Amino acid sequence: MMSKPRGTKRIWHPYRAFFIIIFSLLYELNVWVYAMPKPSPGTLVWLMAAQAIVVCCYWFPVWASVAVLLLNGVGEYAIPGYGQFTAYFMFLAVVLISYRTSARIAAALWFVMAAYTCIETSVRPDAFSLYGCTAFCMVYLVMVVVGRFLAWNDQRNEQLRRTVELEAKVRQLESNQYLAAYLHDALSQELALIAMEVQLRNADPSRSDDERWEHVGEYAGNALDDLREIIMNLRDESMSLRLSENQDKDIATVLEHQGREGDELLHRHGFTGDTEVDVIRDADVHDGDVSGLVTLICHEVYVNILKHGDAAGRYRVRMEETAARVRIDYENDIAEADETKTHGGNGIRALRSLITSMGGTLSHDRADGVWKGHVELPIGADARARTAPAVNAHSTAA
Repeated sequence: MMSKPRGTKRIWHPYRAFFIIIFSLLYELNVWVYAMPKPSPGTLVWLMAAQAIVVCCYWFPVWASVAVLLLNGVGEYAIPGYGQFTAYFMFLAVVLISYRTSARIAAALWFVMAAYTCIETSVRPDAFSLYGCTAFCMVYLVMVVVGRFLAWNDQRNEQLRRTVELEAKVRQLESNQYLAAYLHDALSQELALIAMEVQLRNADPSRSDDERWEHVGEYAGNALDDLREIIMNLRDESMSLRLSENQDKDIATVLEHQGREGDELLHRHGFTGDTEVDVIRDADVHDGDVSGLVTLICHEVYVNILKHGDAAGRYRVRMEETAARVRIDYENDIAEADETKTHGGNGIRALRSLITSMGGTLSHDRADGVWKGHVELPIGADARARTAPAVNAHSTAA
């Protein structure tokens, strides 16, 4: 029979355990080693009872500490020889009660203990001098401060834990958003091209089906390649999407490449128009997050023009890189079948969330049969103010 693996034992309340062990050790040394004269057997029974209650403070810190205070307060007068051993456990009880309750209760406890010490000094002048009374009151104050500090530290650790959990959830959400945008970008273009071939087949049956099937097979193969690349990237050690072809390119190169590829795609399918790219020459600005998102945005822009634009009309895309911003403005004539669409599809909604998380803006509108959009992303110094996304994303060229 196989034995169960042994896990590492954990002390669930290390602060309590630490103080209980330290004060118990001092207490036991005082009882068995340093006590002069030695306590009687009857007194030893009560001393060990106090020790047992202190051990229970690990599980019941407040009520067991109250019991210790009551036992020591009464035993100091009712049990012969008991009074010389009460100090350590009274200090411990003050620490634990202050630690496990509120600041108001801790302050009230200090006033009670200080009043008790002052009254004892007045009733038994031989037990405490004025100096001893002041010293005990100050020690009680230190114990209260220590207890409240431990409570504050616990609250701080809990807040840090919740912050880490929240950050992990945010990063996972950003990762999911990138994955959704990447999947949409990788598949929507190929599916749009396949749908266009079907529409052209219905509109012009005279053209050879073999050529159309060849195009459909090419588009389907490209979609499968994109899916394989996504799966491979998700299986790497970081379990995240990464930039491949664009991760080492500066933003200007990415903009020029995407503009050129987008124009070729649209011109190949009968659209007229052009892309104007205005970048800072020799700037060599690298920002992996912005480059990856710019790639997604450009693909979404050109795919939407391909799917919803009027091939008989015109389109215009302008990309601009400044020292602080990347701007993309685009417009195209809308096909009659898409005249009623004004809010954009899933791709635009996914990109809007990513763009907003990086401190950018996305807006679009339809007016007089023309679809217009505007995207702006911060780079350089302005980008430091935004929260860095959890993952980088990229898409293959159109």
